[in-house]
Amino acid sequence: MQQLNLAAPTHMTEALRTNMSGGKTVAQFLSEAAAKVPFMTLEDLNAHVLGPHRDLTILDVREKEAYAAGHVPGARHLPRGQLELRVNEELKDPTGRVLTVCDFGKISTLAAATLRELGFTRAIALDGGMKAWREKGYRIET
Repeated sequence: MQQLNLAAPTHMTEALRTNMSGGKTVAQFLSEAAAKVPFMTLEDLNAHVLGPHRDLTILDVREKEAYAAGHVPGARHLPRGQLELRVNEELKDPTGRVLTVCDFGKISTLAAATLRELGFTRAIALDGGMKAWREKGYRIET
């Protein structure tokens, strides 16, 4: 069998991950997270950015390069891959409102769900992400 030089089966990585997660696909994880997390509209966030509001922490969960290329004004950077490790030093008040932002609204949904599981019960996600924010022509900070 070793001499047949066969390629790995198509979708092997996805199949292994699905089996290891108890049979859940990425789509199922996203669906479950979205059911737990409220969303903020782009218009509401823009009003917040333009107004004197200070009751919301905007947390950009994208990678460093994406954040540096442009983010919502006032957003703090905490990559999704470091969220559980750094959340307590970055977010001092678990009762505060936290909005997570990513490129398309998927990773931020998972991040907000994770924050809720960690006790940040007012965590929400931006509907549409930075792609939709840019398409609306809203202000970007670099």
